[in-house]
This record gives sequence, C-alpha cells and structure tokens, in this order.
Amino acid sequence: MRTHDSYTLHITPLAPVHIGTGESYEPTQYVIDDEGILHEFDTGAVMAALDKPNRDRLLKIAQDRPGPEMIKSLQRFFHERREHLIPWSINRVPTLHGFSALYASRVGQSANVESGGGQVLNKLEIDRFAYQAATRKPVLYGSSLKGSLRTALLNSVNGKRTAREHKGLHDLQGRLFHYRDLERDRTVLERDPLRLVQLGDAPWQGPADWPAGQIYLAVNRKKERVKDKHGREIQAMGENLYQILECVPAWRYRAFGGKLNLQRLDAAPPSTKLPDPALRFSIDDIVQACNDFYQPLLIRETTLLQTRGYLSDAWADSIAGLLGQLNQRERGRRLFLARIGRHSGAEAVTLEGMRRIRIMKGKGQPPDQADAAKTLWLAANDKDQRADLLPFGWVLIEVTDGESDVPAWPELEALCAPWQEDARRFAEREQVRRAAQTEWRASREAEAEETRRRLEEEAARAAAEATRLASLSVNQQRVEDLLAKQIPANRRQGPGSQLYGELRSLLQEAASDWELNDRKALQAAAVAIFEHLGIAKDNKNRKALLRGLDLAGIGSGGLSVD
Repeated sequence: MRTHDSYTLHITPLAPVHIGTGESYEPTQYVIDDEGILHEFDTGAVMAALDKPNRDRLLKIAQDRPGPEMIKSLQRFFHERREHLIPWSINRVPTLHGFSALYASRVGQSANVESGGGQVLNKLEIDRFAYQAATRKPVLYGSSLKGSLRTALLNSVNGKRTAREHKGLHDLQGRLFHYRDLERDRTVLERDPLRLVQLGDAPWQGPADWPAGQIYLAVNRKKERVKDKHGREIQAMGENLYQILECVPAWRYRAFGGKLNLQRLDAAPPSTKLPDPALRFSIDDIVQACNDFYQPLLIRETTLLQTRGYLSDAWADSIAGLLGQLNQRERGRRLFLARIGRHSGAEAVTLEGMRRIRIMKGKGQPPDQADAAKTLWLAANDKDQRADLLPFGWVLIEVTDGESDVPAWPELEALCAPWQEDARRFAEREQVRRAAQTEWRASREAEAEETRRRLEEEAARAAAEATRLASLSVNQQRVEDLLAKQIPANRRQGPGSQLYGELRSLLQEAASDWELNDRKALQAAAVAIFEHLGIAKDNKNRKALLRGLDLAGIGSGGLSVD
C-alpha cells in the first residue's frame, strides 16, 4: 500500500524572484566592470591577484581607524584595481545599466553629510538570493513554495467569508484547518493538514552557463494617483526609496525543479492527532486552489500596472500570451500559478474577505488598516524609473507524476525565448572571458611557480653556502670576508686602495704562522683580488707577497706563485 503520492515540479519564473537569506554582496566583496557585470571575489582571490605593494597598501587601509573614511578607502581601493581582481572572481552576475551607473558614481563616496558633520555612506550592499554554495546558483526554498500553497488552500477553505472570529493569524489558520482545539483553547499542530504536504527545495536546473541572477532595483510606487499641494504627482512613499536585490530573472523556461510528496493516511485508524479527512488535499485540490487564488490576482495587478503606466509592455504581452495558453491547456496537464519571495504584495499573502493590511502613515501617526495595499514594489533598472517596470514573484509550476518526463511545451518556450537572449549572449561572452581568464591565471600561476622555484634555489644555495662557511677555519673565514670586499671597477683600484692594503697585511700575517690549508685558500683568493685590482702578474710587490706564502712549502704542494 502506498504511503505517499510523489510529484515533480517544473518551475518557470515569470517575473524577477528574490528569496533572501540575510546575506549580501558588500561593496568590498565585488567590483563591476565596464560591461555592467558584477564580479564577486573572496579574500584568497585578493591575495592572489595583488602584488606585494598593493597588499601592503590594503593592509595599511585595513589598519586605519574604523569609520566612514576607512570604508570609502576600501571601496575605492578595490574599484581602482578591478582589472586585477576580475580574473580571480568566483561568481559573475549581470546588472542593469541603471545600477552599474549608480555604482560607478557612488563607490567610495559619501551620500551626504549629516547636520552634526557625520558622513552618510552610500548603501551599495546587494541583498543576495538563496543559493547553493557549491554551484552559486539560486534555489527556491521548499518553505517559500509551501507558504504560497498554504495561502491558496486557506483562501479556498475560507471561501471569501468575512465574518470569522479569530485572535490573530495563527488562530485563524488553526480554525480554518481544524487544528485549533476550541474547547480546550489550544493548538494541536499534528492536525495541520499541510504537515501531509512535503515540499523540498527546488534547485536551478537551467543551462549551467547561463546567468542565474540579475541585479535589480526595487522601487516603490503608489497604486492611486496622489498629488502634492503644487499639483505634482507623488509616485513613491519616499524620495530615493529603493532596495538593491539579486533576483532570478523573468521568463527562464523551466529553470527550477523540485519534489512534492503528499502523505497518504488511507490505512491509518481514526485519531484526534491526525488532520481532518476533509482537509487531506490531493494534488488536484492544490492546483485548483492556487489557480483560483493567484490567476485573478495576476490579472488584477497587470491591469492596475498598465492603467498607471508602470508596466513593461513586453511583459504584459507575454503574460497575456501565457494566460491564453493556460485557458486552452488540456485537463490532463497539471499546472498552476503561484507567487513567492520578497515583494510578492500583501494581497498575495492574505485571504480574500479577511484582508486587514496595515497602512503606515506619517511619523508619529498611528497606522490605518485597509483591504488592499496603497503601494507596489516593482523591479526597475533605475531608481527614478516610472515606466517599463516589472512586478516581483510570479512563477508558473507544472506538475508531473513521480519521475515521469514533462511533456514539451513549445508555446511556453516561444514566450520565454525573447527574454533569454541576453542570457545567451552573456554565456557566449563568458566562454571567451573564461578562456582568457584561464590563460591569464595560468600565466600568473606560472610566474608564481617560477618565483617559488627561484626562491627555493636561492634558499638552497644560501643554505649550502652557510654550511660551507661553517666548515671553514677561522683564517679561511677571514679570507672569505676579504673576498666579499671586492668593489666595483669604478672605485679606486691598484696598490693604493684599501682592499690592497688589507690583502697585503693578511698575506704578511699568513706567511708567519698560518696552517698550510689556510695559506692555500689565501693564495687563491689573493690571485683573484690582484686581478680585480688590476695589478699585473709581473708586479714585483705582487710576486714578493705570494712568494712569502711559499716559504712554508706551498710550492711543493703543486701551487704556482700565480
């Protein structure tokens, strides 16, 4: 007997999606090149990319007193050396022109100065989407997907009723899903029907060489027309109100894949700790509830955005084409709309008929409540953009049984194709870039290896020399010291030089009481020094000094005077 029904989900983002983790790209962890590509690097890459003077400069900046000036200096340091860092990047993300221009104008600068003289730094942190550490590709968390399903199922059970007693959101859910024990005024979570719905994370399964992320600005725009006292339209909650988000781009055909299991309790005996049998949802219940909830919401939002002149015409056309396809699909194909992630909108996470959305007012004023939000967060290229904007969070989910293949959907592919051209071009450029980067890094690594080998050889020679010197007698070491005093040819030479005087004194001393081996070493050194000083072999003083060494029998040892 089966214990669960298993399904595969094939997910196509229809709009930018951001599921965050609290992580961000800091301005000291990335640079942006002239093509608008963000290059992420780590500390190890910095050390490998920079030469010693630059590493010393970085260390000096990092040792400065923490504060705005140090942060600005670090931002400028990395930005000015971006060409050195780019070949060592561990991740690359396209940005839109508006953000790359904003970054170039503000990196390492102060936004303004406070009344007390303090600096307000430009906020160039980018909120990252959830990603897999091994691939740095995005992942849609099962919890986000399940939250979207939960809202739709709650809405279906509620049936747009408005009068329902509850003590807050969790109490309302408990009442709708029958896991709230009203008699004992307690929650029995084992009865929650969504515990039978198991959703795993959905990793990226789009082309490996395509960019899986895009940097957008999230801007706030008013739903209704509001004018100031001068008759000018106020479009946002606050001036310069925006966020910088890394998102999954829109219209990536079946870019994510996940698993959904529905636990079966057919053979389980009745129990007060099991979900209500009437609320044990099938896959068709889930599909129907999501489409009933999200499809009208998508249509209303699209209409509103078009009416206000905010929406991208190309996106509106693609959505219209998709909705036409959804309405014509055969009943055997399971697919539904959902909305996930940040800026999905208050209406997408609240129930029809039960919406009580908090509306924030001016400073010091208590918030109001309404059945709809007053503003929208939209994906933009530029913080001042008023048109050609996109909503956040919309996805299309196709469902297949078990591990069965998903049927081809050429019409959906055709809708996605125009939105994927930039990704294809990026992949082509990256192929060329990676080849150049590989060659450059190989060259740097070869240089580093050559430097390492040379240093090792020098260290070995130095060690051997140290061993040799340690084995010499005291007088032989004095000879070595004298050899080390040979001076460049442009300094004073000949019999009047200081070196000549020191050599003569040593030769005279050796002739009287040095050991044979010590005198042999001195004789060889003396010949070399005489040559260095330009004193010819037939110089009578040279001959006399060397013959003095021969009194002890050096000549019988096979050494000539010269």
